[in-house]
Amino acid sequence: MQPQFVTKPAFTVVGMQIRTRPMAPEIPALWGQFAPRIAEVQQMAEPDVSYGLMGRYDENMSSFDYMAGVSAKSVGALPPGMITWEVPALTYAVFDTPLSTVGATFGYIYNQWLATSGYQQTVPFTFERYGETFNPEDPNSTMSIYIPVEKKM
Repeated sequence: MQPQFVTKPAFTVVGMQIRTRPMAPEIPALWGQFAPRIAEVQQMAEPDVSYGLMGRYDENMSSFDYMAGVSAKSVGALPPGMITWEVPALTYAVFDTPLSTVGATFGYIYNQWLATSGYQQTVPFTFERYGETFNPEDPNSTMSIYIPVEKKM
């Protein structure tokens, strides 16, 4: 499994956030709360696209903030219970994966690919992109995992 490399400009995500741990059941539960409220977000930049952001890890990398959200062109008044995250412009290694193997794909990225690729993660931040054709009810539906990277010196 080889990634594509893309440089993505900075963007803003509006959504709902929790403090959690990897693969926790609270993550799909958050999507269950957020998805019915997507239409409340004003000025969506990418209709039918959503993001799962992971960052602000603790010192052991065992817990982090997770946000279910959508990108916005501009942010005015936020819907109740929603916040914004600014995603920086970075170069990313992008891995496409079916929903059914997302855990194994993250394992491959962090336990194998980064160790042998000649790249290193630049900041402790990752995001998932769920494109226009993604269907959360279909385990074979494909999503993308974005890892910020740079070549090792």
